[in-house]
Amino acid sequence: MSRARSLPECWNHGLALAMDAVRVNTVSLEVRRGVSLWHKQRRLGMGAVILVGNVFLHLSRSRIRMHPSISRWRAGELASFALLHPGRLAEPCGGRAVALEALPGERLDRLLQQGRLTPNIMEAAARELHRAHRLTLPGASRAWSHGDAHLKNLLYDEAEQRAWLIDFETAHDTSLDASERHADDLLVLLLDLGGRAPQEPARALAEAFLRAYPEQTVRRELMSRLCPPRGLERALWKSRSHHLPDEALIDWLEYLRAVVAEADARAAAPSAP
Repeated sequence: MSRARSLPECWNHGLALAMDAVRVNTVSLEVRRGVSLWHKQRRLGMGAVILVGNVFLHLSRSRIRMHPSISRWRAGELASFALLHPGRLAEPCGGRAVALEALPGERLDRLLQQGRLTPNIMEAAARELHRAHRLTLPGASRAWSHGDAHLKNLLYDEAEQRAWLIDFETAHDTSLDASERHADDLLVLLLDLGGRAPQEPARALAEAFLRAYPEQTVRRELMSRLCPPRGLERALWKSRSHHLPDEALIDWLEYLRAVVAEADARAAAPSAP
């Protein structure tokens, strides 16, 4: 028989459920001039919801924020899409929406659900994140980062054997350096993976992902984040890991620390003559 939750645990669980339920944009697929486009529109009244959500994100040490301003959200979404996917259609639409060319491939969360997410695909996801992390927005002085790089926000194109990043609604805090932001992108994906996949497949997929991401400074920063969260941060991690039980979350973090340590040891080992 499972033990009863304490009051703080109930509070954190309730906050996590509330976070899961919030959807600030509506998304629909349309075809325009023979091109498939995702039409993403900010729902009315979401500015106040986002402001409240940003307070929680700050208190829970999430390191990200959302744009309550429609104009700033649209500018960021369009700029990131154009940076990562040059030559693809991306334009404002009406007063509250953007239209983004549909990229080829399937979402990684759906591939996992269907039993089709493989280590090779996770390696492609790592390569795409690393490619994106080396880019810089026009007029910016710091490397780009995603802010919410979970499995739903990555596509895999089997024909090209490559991944694509999508959905640029959030931004990292400007106080963070590149390694901190990039490590946070890795952490978000790994928490999502650990909460969705059974233990053994999750481990194989995480190993492939971490070994394929080549930046040692980012992996070291990630290592510093792989500790059990406290306070409101627990509610955030509950949401990101799909309410993974505490013991399972601790086991997952310990396993990831071991994988990162092994990857760093390999990187530091002298090459064979």
